[in-house]
Amino acid sequence: MLNFLARRKAADSRSSTETAGGACALASCAAGSRATVLEMRCGEAEACRLRTLGLCEGASVSVVDSRHCMLLEVRGARLALGAALTAGITVLPAQS
Repeated sequence: MLNFLARRKAADSRSSTETAGGACALASCAAGSRATVLEMRCGEAEACRLRTLGLCEGASVSVVDSRHCMLLEVRGARLALGAALTAGITVLPAQS
């Protein structure tokens, strides 16, 4: 847990598109990739709704499709998110 909080704090001081250590915006992940959510930079209402749906800091996500919107699989459920929302979510891509 402390390691996760340290990564999150480090991500706060960097840009949301590309950061040191491999973290990037969810919007830049390709279809078929997996990542762990580090931070959600969006409105409080959007963040609350996403957390209710299972997309929260520490959650593992799979990118199913990213053509028109981003289709994610999170904890057995699929969510479709627009580009503006996924640009504000910082993730750490899984090592393959």
